Amino acid sequence: MKKGAAEWTPIYMLVVMIIAAILIVTLIKPMFRRAAASTSGATQEIQDIGKAALFISSIIFCRIKM
Repeated sequence: MKKGAAEWTPIYMLVVMIIAAILIVTLIKPMFRRAAASTSGATQEIQDIGKAALFISSIIFCRIKM
């Protein structure tokens, strides 16, 4: 291998790593956004179910005490 080629190898690797990082960020970031959006919707549904369960249990236990 020539001496000049050996000097360029780290630069090529750096360029390849930068391009790979940009591609990974552009592909992965939207996936995380979609996952976060779907999770927040599921969280709201779970909260609604929890509130309904608490309401029903409070009605049942209030009637038992009477």
